[in-house]
Order: sequence, then structure tokens, then C-alpha cells
Amino acid sequence: MMEAMPALEAAITEASRLEKVLKAGRPRVQVTLLDERATAKATALAWFDHKKSILSEMSGADTVLIDDCYKQILEASERAGARNKYLAKVKTIKEGLIRLRTDCAATPISAAPTADVAPNFAPLISDAAMQKILNARWTECVKCIAADLPLSATVMMGGLLEALLLSRINRETDKKSIFTAKTAPKDRSGKTKPLSEWMLKDFIEIVHELGWISVSAKDVGAVLRDYRNYIHPQKQLSHGVHLTPDDAKLFWEISKSMTRQVIASAK
Repeated sequence: MMEAMPALEAAITEASRLEKVLKAGRPRVQVTLLDERATAKATALAWFDHKKSILSEMSGADTVLIDDCYKQILEASERAGARNKYLAKVKTIKEGLIRLRTDCAATPISAAPTADVAPNFAPLISDAAMQKILNARWTECVKCIAADLPLSATVMMGGLLEALLLSRINRETDKKSIFTAKTAPKDRSGKTKPLSEWMLKDFIEIVHELGWISVSAKDVGAVLRDYRNYIHPQKQLSHGVHLTPDDAKLFWEISKSMTRQVIASAK
């Protein structure tokens, strides 16, 4: 979902910004200020542009309720409208967008799968022994996918990505920006944890914040991270979740994409 996910993220951000502007205008009962109405109008128009990118990859997505709310906001922006009605519409819009984002992250990739040939890890990792290990892990992921072993494949992908993301971080000689990043994991005292205590979710958040992977890779990567944890039978039983071969194929496509992005950022 290389176009739909960024479009959804942008739409959610813009809706949240509009909500903040409207709430800041209280205690005025009506939205009368020109800048408030201009923000409302711009946000509504932007949605219909985002919608094109979303539907290009999510053709069956139900955007009717979001469309209707934005149409009403667009009409209301031409006059002084009731603030509480604006806010109610924005709340409905945000809820709808968040549901769409979840659906987008879980939608199997319909395009033709990308090549399974292992990339050149040299720009990221100079150690030949580690390159050999990563190539072996890559091959094992491919074999698990081909054998319809989705849980095994997902666990292998998670380990591969964790190694790649840690390698990308270790490549930086000055790690100040990493340890001071907003998403860096903290201990109870508020101090950034040492790298040895970081988990896959931490690496994914950090490399996205630093601009090394896209938002769509981050979001689907977070889903992979959660499913990887079903290696624990009790957790799988309590959640009632069962991975399918299609799930694993989706995770593999995003793993390959994330790998390419991380290697490219190291060049």
C-alpha cells in the first residue's frame, strides 16, 4: 500500500489539525472567523484528493460516510456554521479514517510479488560472515513462504528485520539523534534504554522517525511485529488468531520493501 497508507496518514493528520483549530475557537458558538472556515474548506478539498490515492489501491473501501461529512463541512465553510456540528463531523471522519488505515494495513497485496532474490547487504553491513547469515535467513524466509508455513515465515522475517534495522543504527558513528529521538524506548527513569534492550517495535519506530523507511512500511511492519509474537502458543490461543499464507505473503512484500529502503538509506 505504497500510496494509500501515506494518503490516509495525511488525511488523519489534517483532520486532527482541523479539530484542534475548531476547539481553539471556543467559546464562540459558531465558526465565523475566516481562517477557521478556510482551514475547514482546505481540509475537505484535500480529502477528495487523498481519496483518489486510497481507492487506487483499496477499490472496495467504503468512504461514503467520510465523503458525506466532508461535503457538509465544505458547504458549511461558506457561512457561519455551528461549532459543535463541525466537531461532531470531524470526530466521525477521524473514526472512519482510522478504520480505513487498519483495513489498509491488513489488505493483502494484489500486485505481482516482487523478486525474492536476496539484495546486496554490503552497503549496510561490511562483515562478510554477517552477510552470509543474512543471506541464509533471507533464503529461509522464501522457503517458508513457498511451503505455506506462515508462522515460521513471519518469525523468520521478524528476526531478519531486527538484524537489519540494528545494523542500520550501528552504521551511524554519531548516535545522538537516535538516542534522543522521540520514539526511542525509555526506562522508568526516562532514560533511553541501551540498544541491547530494544525490541523490533522500537527499531521500526526509530528508523521511520529518522526517515529511513516510509510510513506505509512502518505501519505494516508494526502488524508483522504483532503477528510475530504469536510464536508463543498461549498468546495465539488467547487471541484466537491464526496466520494464513496470504498474511505471510503480505508481510514478506513489506519486509522486502523495508529491506530495500534501509539499504538505500545507508548508501
